[in-house]
Amino acid sequence: MEEQMTEQLHFVKTDPSGNTTILVLDPVAEDRQSGLARKLMEPGSVTAEQVAFLDAAPPRFCDMGIRMMGGEFCGNAVRSAAAWKVFDRERWQPVPEPAEEEAFEISCTGIDHNVRCTVRPVSRASFDVTAEMPLPLSIDRVKAGEAEFWRAVFPGITHYCFCGMPSPDEKQRLVRAVLDAYPVPAEEAAGILFWDGAVLDPFVYVKETDTLVNESSCGSGTAAVAACMAFRQRGAVRIDARQAGGLIYGEASCREGRVAALRIGGLVKITAEGMAYV
Repeated sequence: MEEQMTEQLHFVKTDPSGNTTILVLDPVAEDRQSGLARKLMEPGSVTAEQVAFLDAAPPRFCDMGIRMMGGEFCGNAVRSAAAWKVFDRERWQPVPEPAEEEAFEISCTGIDHNVRCTVRPVSRASFDVTAEMPLPLSIDRVKAGEAEFWRAVFPGITHYCFCGMPSPDEKQRLVRAVLDAYPVPAEEAAGILFWDGAVLDPFVYVKETDTLVNESSCGSGTAAVAACMAFRQRGAVRIDARQAGGLIYGEASCREGRVAALRIGGLVKITAEGMAYV
């Protein structure tokens, strides 16, 4: 029987409104990241909804670079990275009173520019983190079967927003209809969002890892809903999107028929740090 090598990985686990995220801090070759991510996400391992890897050589100067498990973009992972920057520094230094807000530039896969985040400590391991999100490339209306969706195309991820909250079985049918009608390209992801004006239920499919997760919260999904609403209303909107894991707010403004500003914010908790053996 061939012996399998066990790999040791230093990780941090975060909780951005329930969208549990593993940040792998040790260097991992890019071609191995998706396979290791699947293992780390399993219930018998660290367990999370998604995985990001520290990018030791980001494509641009930044405060921290991350690579998502499938090469996609993720707003919650970016917010988690910014929270970790403050937590890691403050473990060696006293927390200022009152807590001071700090700004960071975070590089992430799926987009060609850094994301600006502001971080304000709430407690020892909890942070209020706001991220300036990438703007949608396009917003339009599409159909999957007989159902209509708003579609917001972002770098690295496309979101489909259904206005309403159907039954669990109907959600599964609609998710499959969208993925069948609009196949996801390599190194990209798709979000299928159900929004009733107060509650957001997001499903996210990542092509590279072939994973479909009914996420506890979705940062870029929150941004997509806010962007679609601003586009439809031709003005500025703020939404407080209650999700299974907590609340994320989204703000968007539309000028001259295009979304001109977009950001999300909410609580990020550092929940664990240690070694994973995979």
